[in-house]
Amino acid sequence: MLQPGARLPSVTRHLLENVWSPAHYESLSHSDYLRQGEKEVAHLEECLTLGAAHVWDEIVAASVAAPSLRQWFGLDQTLPPAMPRAAVVFDGLSLRELPLLLKLATESGFRVANSKVIATVLPTETTEFVRDRLLGSALAPAALPGRVDLRERGLEVFYLSQANSREHFPSGRNILVWSSYPDRLYSDDAARSDALFAQFHDLIPTIWKYAVQALPADLPVLLTSDHGYQFFGPGMESTRNSTAPELLDQARNKVFSPEESLPKPHPDLQIIHSRRLALLRGRVRSRSKGSSARKLYQHGGISLMECLVPWVELHRP
Repeated sequence: MLQPGARLPSVTRHLLENVWSPAHYESLSHSDYLRQGEKEVAHLEECLTLGAAHVWDEIVAASVAAPSLRQWFGLDQTLPPAMPRAAVVFDGLSLRELPLLLKLATESGFRVANSKVIATVLPTETTEFVRDRLLGSALAPAALPGRVDLRERGLEVFYLSQANSREHFPSGRNILVWSSYPDRLYSDDAARSDALFAQFHDLIPTIWKYAVQALPADLPVLLTSDHGYQFFGPGMESTRNSTAPELLDQARNKVFSPEESLPKPHPDLQIIHSRRLALLRGRVRSRSKGSSARKLYQHGGISLMECLVPWVELHRP
């Protein structure tokens, strides 16, 4: 499913079929679905770090080869696609929410033409995603609407800051809708408990109504995400006394200046020498200062839940 790599396709199938499966989503409470799934992922990530560390290299390679919004909209082509297209980016959406997206698609009359997992950008930061997968410049999504360069290439961008934000989407144009959810929830107090997943679950039908169903009916629609989140609930972080966070100043990633020495090889670090970038692997948790240190959901490193995101193509029959 993901290329290149020998182990990553098997890991991805396991996540989709045995961890974040529609059957588990339907049969478990929201809390149990989150906790059971994250415990399985945490165990898997520890096994990868200790016995199959090359999978992290495969994620790096898959990130480089992954499809992009720029390709979906044909922004680099001399002529745009014959038929306009739409895409909805759910900021911060992870694989755990994929069963709900597929359920909503079926209930609202869409046909799922393609559903797969791709590796997002590294580090898993939103502005990096905008630069590498869309614009070429590192901008916040809220700054994208009204960009003349995108509009001249036939792309209209809409940023939905609230779950019930309403926009009038034009016909005959490529449309990118950027939903600030679920990412916006991670700044709330709920990000300090497992209640956040249930909170987003209750919001997403509203977001779906105004972000997906409101699109012109004749447009193929792509659903994807800029990054996912890890859940660091009890028992879901590495128990090893790792020194890796200290090497990154207690962040989940760090770009080293030319004057700084890159860290030496470390089992809990993914080092991308060409970019002078180092990232925390798997379930090692940094101890940052401030309010973010208390939050159970984290991103910015290299892990299965941060890096592997949905890529779902929908059509209306």
